[in-house]
Amino acid sequence: MRKTDAFRRAAALLAALSITVSLAAPAFAGTYYIDYGDIIITKKDDGSQEIKQNGTIIENDDRGEIIITTVAAATTTQESDLEGPAAEDSGFGPVVEDNYQPAPPAQPEDAEEPKDADQPEDAEEPKSADQPEDADQQESADQQKDADQQESADRQEDADQPESAGQPAQPLQAAPAPAPTASTPKNDKGNGFWGNTITVINKFADTVLNLTLKDVKIDVSDTGSYWVEGKAALSVQGKGNVEIELDGKNELKSGVQRAGLEKNTSTSTSTGTLTLKDDKEAGSGSLKATGGKYGAGIGGGEYYSGENITITGGRVNATGGWGSAGIGGGNYGSGKNITIKGGTVTAKGGDCGAGIGGGNGGIGENIKITDGTVNATGGWGGAGIGGGDGGYGGYGNGKNITITDGTVTATGGIHGAGIGGGDSGIGENITITDGTVTATGGIYGAGIGGGVNASGSNVTVSGAAQVTATAGKSDGYYGAGATIGSGGNETGGQPVDGEEIQADIRGLTTGYIHHIIYEQDGTTIKREWWEPERPQPNPESPQPNPEDPNAPAGESNEVSLGTPGLHVETLEGGPLPFNARQQGTTLRVTTDNLSARLHGTRQALEALREQGVEQIQFVTTLKTTTLSVAELLAEGGSWFALEHNGLVSRQLSAAQAESLKCRMR
Repeated sequence: MRKTDAFRRAAALLAALSITVSLAAPAFAGTYYIDYGDIIITKKDDGSQEIKQNGTIIENDDRGEIIITTVAAATTTQESDLEGPAAEDSGFGPVVEDNYQPAPPAQPEDAEEPKDADQPEDAEEPKSADQPEDADQQESADQQKDADQQESADRQEDADQPESAGQPAQPLQAAPAPAPTASTPKNDKGNGFWGNTITVINKFADTVLNLTLKDVKIDVSDTGSYWVEGKAALSVQGKGNVEIELDGKNELKSGVQRAGLEKNTSTSTSTGTLTLKDDKEAGSGSLKATGGKYGAGIGGGEYYSGENITITGGRVNATGGWGSAGIGGGNYGSGKNITIKGGTVTAKGGDCGAGIGGGNGGIGENIKITDGTVNATGGWGGAGIGGGDGGYGGYGNGKNITITDGTVTATGGIHGAGIGGGDSGIGENITITDGTVTATGGIYGAGIGGGVNASGSNVTVSGAAQVTATAGKSDGYYGAGATIGSGGNETGGQPVDGEEIQADIRGLTTGYIHHIIYEQDGTTIKREWWEPERPQPNPESPQPNPEDPNAPAGESNEVSLGTPGLHVETLEGGPLPFNARQQGTTLRVTTDNLSARLHGTRQALEALREQGVEQIQFVTTLKTTTLSVAELLAEGGSWFALEHNGLVSRQLSAAQAESLKCRMR
C-alpha cells in the first residue's frame, strides 16, 4: 500500500504541475484560450471541424462542442473544483469540467515501484509531440524542477503521517495537454480584456456548430476608421447554424464598421441562424455586445443586414454604434428574422438605429417575441422595435412584428414609434396576442404604428395582452403621434397630430389597451382611454380598487371611441364626470351639473358617424340640446363646443371651440 500510495502521489503531482506549465494548451473536449491569439473555427462541408490560432492549425477537433475561455477563468474553475479526500491526499483534487480525460489506471500493488518514486522531482515529465525542444522548454524544465523540489518536501512530510485506515483510493484526473508552440499571451488590454478575435464559420448547411463562451472579454474597439474596416470581436458566418452557450460574464467590443457580435446576412453564403442560449446553468450566463461606429450590437456591420438571430436565454445587452441597431442591421442595413424566446434582453440603438430591427435606412421585419423580458430603445430616428431612420426616402419601415408573451418595453427615439416605423417609416402588421407590452413613441412618433410623417395600419391586440400605448408628444413643429396609428406631421407650418386608428380587438379576452396622450411637458396627461371601454360607475356601488387596470373609473370625462374623444368640462375648463350611451342613431351625453361644456374634435365626429351616430344629445340638470353630426362636420372646424349654463344653451363657433385649448385627462 505504501508503494502504491507514493506512486499515486507522484502522478498527482505531475498532473498538477502539468496544468501549471501548460494551461495554454487546448484542453480535452475542445477548450481553447483567447489569451494566445485570434481563433478561427471552421466546420467544413464534410462536417469536420478545424481550429486555427494565429493562422496555424492547432487541431482538427470533431468532438462536438467547443469551449473558448481564458487562462484566468480556467484557473479559477480548477481551483474551485479542488475538493474531496483526493485533494487532502495528493494536494490536487478532482476537476469537475467535462473536458478532462479519465486518468490512466492505477498501478497494481505488486508492480515494481519506479525508481526514486518518493523523489518526484527526478521524474521526467512526458513530452508532448507538439512541444518544442528549445531554450524556452529548458527554462520551463528548470522552473518545474524547483517546484518539484518544494512539492517533494511537502509530500515527504505527508508520507510520514499515518494513513487513514480503509480509505479508498481516489481516481485522478488527467491534466491538459502541454502547451502549443504559440503559448505566450498576446494583446492583453488589461481589466480582463484581450485584443484577440474569434471567427466562427459553419459551411455545412442545416447543421449546428456548438460553441461555449466562458468569461471571455474582447476589446478591439480601437481598430478601424471611417475609411478602414476595424475588427469584429466575434464574427459568425456560413450557411450552417451556430449556437453559442453563454457561461459566466462575456463582453465583446468591436471596431469601426463592425458589429459587437457580428452576424452579417446580406450574402447567400451567410444564411445560417445564430442562437444565443443559457441552457447549462440558466440565468448565470450573460453577454454584453457593443458595436463599433456603424455596427450593430448584435447583427450587421456597416452596409450589412443582421438576420436570422435567435435568443433563448441568458442576460443579453446589445448596444449599436452610430446608424446601427442594438440587435439587427448595421448602418444602411435591415434587421430581419429576429426571435426572442426567453432571457433578459436589453437592446439600444445608436443614432438612427432601432433598438431591435433596422439600422439607418433599414427596415425591421419579421420580429417575434414569444417570452422573456425585453427592453428595446431606439436611437434618434429609430423605433424601439421596428425600423431605423428612414429619412425622406420611404425607408425605415417596421412590419410583421409579433408578440405572443413576455414583458416588453419598447421606446422610440425622436421621430420613431415605440413599435413600428422609424423616422418617416410606416408601421404595419403588428400583432400582440399575450404578455405585457408598453410601447411609447418618441417625439412625433406613434406609440404603435408610424414614425413622424408616416402611417400605421393593421394592428391587432387579442387574448390576455395588456398593452399600454403612449403617443409621442409634440414640441410645436410637428404634431403629436397617435397612441395607435400615425406619427405627427405638419400642414402649412402648423402641427397636425397623428391620426388614431382602431386596433382589431375582437379577440381580446381578459386583456386591454390603455391609451395615453401627454401634454408637451411630458408629465401632464392630456387624454387617456381604455379599450374595451371601462363601464361607468354606479354611484350606489362601492368604489373599485384603483390599482386594478380593468376596474371601472370612479370618475370619467371621456367618450371612448378609439379616436380622439368627446369630453365634458366646466365652463372654466375643468373635467366633469358624465355618462355616454348610444341609443340607435343618437349618442346621449349626460352630466349631473347645472353648467357644463361638451367639447370634442372633428375626428370624434367622424368616428361617431362611422358607427352610425347621426345626432348628439347633451343633457345637463336643467337643459337638453340636440346637435346634428352632419351639420357640425359641415362647419369644417377642428373642434366643436356646446355650453349649458342653467337654462341657457350656447353653441360656440369652430374658431371659439379651438381657442379653448381644451383640457383632457
